[in-house]
Amino acid sequence: MVYGGKPSTGCQNCRKRRIKCDETRPHCKACIRTGRSCPGYPHPLDVVLRDQVAFHRKKRDTSSHSTSAVSTPVETASTQSSPAVITLNDAFFSDGCSNNASPPSGPPLLLHTQEAVVPRGLFLSTDDTVTSMFFNSFIYSPRDPLILQGFMDILPDVFFYAQPESPLYLGTLAVSFFSVSAWTGNRVFLQSAEQLFVKALAKTRKALQGDISRNVDDILMAILLLSTYEEFCAMKEGRYPTRTHLRGAVALVNSKSPAQRSSIISLTLESAVQVQLVCLFPIDFTQLTCQVKSSKGLPYPTMPAPSGWPLSPVAPQSATLQLGMATSELASLRQAWDQFNYEGAYPMKETQELLGRALRLDATLEAWTYALPTHWKPVPATSIPQSVRQAGMYKNRCDCYTDLWVAGTWNFYRDSRIVVQNIIRCCLELLPGSPPERIQATKDMTYKLALDICGSVPYILGSQTMSVHVGQQKIEYPEADGRRGTAAHHQTAALIGGWTVSCHLSNLQLFCGSEEMIAWLGEQKERVLRIYTFGREA
Repeated sequence: MVYGGKPSTGCQNCRKRRIKCDETRPHCKACIRTGRSCPGYPHPLDVVLRDQVAFHRKKRDTSSHSTSAVSTPVETASTQSSPAVITLNDAFFSDGCSNNASPPSGPPLLLHTQEAVVPRGLFLSTDDTVTSMFFNSFIYSPRDPLILQGFMDILPDVFFYAQPESPLYLGTLAVSFFSVSAWTGNRVFLQSAEQLFVKALAKTRKALQGDISRNVDDILMAILLLSTYEEFCAMKEGRYPTRTHLRGAVALVNSKSPAQRSSIISLTLESAVQVQLVCLFPIDFTQLTCQVKSSKGLPYPTMPAPSGWPLSPVAPQSATLQLGMATSELASLRQAWDQFNYEGAYPMKETQELLGRALRLDATLEAWTYALPTHWKPVPATSIPQSVRQAGMYKNRCDCYTDLWVAGTWNFYRDSRIVVQNIIRCCLELLPGSPPERIQATKDMTYKLALDICGSVPYILGSQTMSVHVGQQKIEYPEADGRRGTAAHHQTAALIGGWTVSCHLSNLQLFCGSEEMIAWLGEQKERVLRIYTFGREA
């Protein structure tokens, strides 16, 4: 009989005494009443990912006392015929084919030919457990209907159909293991993620050397996963990602024929490449006035955008995709400015053309905010716990949003507009006769956008200063009238809040702000690193 009860989440003392624990934080009342030292509570992630060795040992011991156990050999997938390759489009449209469609050529699919076998246990494999936790925590977390995560939305279905040992399959495992390792502090998972990444990289290189005409979208998604893994590692190590895989994604998009770029899946993946290009760290505007250091000398050189952009919108009703379409010009504008500034000639005609492009893009970005529904607007917090204030607030700014994803979308908008405003300012300073008040207006707008990003940090991080695996204290979050903190936000923000805000903090450090702001941004970046310490001391 399989035990179907709920795992105990009480403190270790109460579990040993076999009494009900009230789970009061930070110490339960039973321990306080009896004068015991309360050891704290296991995190829900520990309950889900608890070591299964004890369960397998118990199962083995139980089986040894049974004299009627029958072993049924199960034919493994390696002894069967090689399954046909399933691509992204197969995964999404195979079930919707008409009855008149011809059967697929090649060997029968393993998915339809493998005999159903009753499992001997109900314990998921480690791979299934880790990927399920990643999907549930990162992709399936509750969010506003106008939010769309891009290629991550289709990842679970595609992963289900992916062949084991394929670049897409291994890339998904690498990102999943790395994420869960960061959440739980499990260093074994981190080692597994590193090994899976190396295997996925080798498989991707091999796939690119062959015929990619049929599975180009599969390979593109695998490259996006490698790029995501690269960003995670860079944040963990406190460095800038090299963006090598993003360059490969751009090259792969440029190699696609018009027919290969017509499906919804292709447009979704190309939009993901576009968003990552826009999310490149802003050009370094820290030099005095218009003597802007070219990004060619930075760890983040700009790179050419894929041909054929901007893309047609995949889902016009999505606020995130609407913003993606509005920022599609930003990648090429940054590249044009980078080349213009690198040459150092600054002819008046080219300067005016760049200024015109930047002004039009800035107007488009501003118009995006006017089309948003009312509940998307940030609201100043009315209840801020003292623990949140102690963790870090800048200029006493704290705004609340409907969820974590809305806050991240707003910061993406602010990041994009900060870059555009700085290009406008530099162009105005290069043109003779530019009104000083107009130049000052761009500086004021840039500072306001920076303040708004700083004001979102308390909502995103709350009072969290360490990993959810290490910390036993309850994480508190600010609230506003009509914006009560939800359980979904508490769970999601504690796991991925640091990831969503880290890039924006780094972006602002490259913006020429006050020394006070730069110092505060550095403190918050260190705070994020402590949240994902992987066992390091704070």
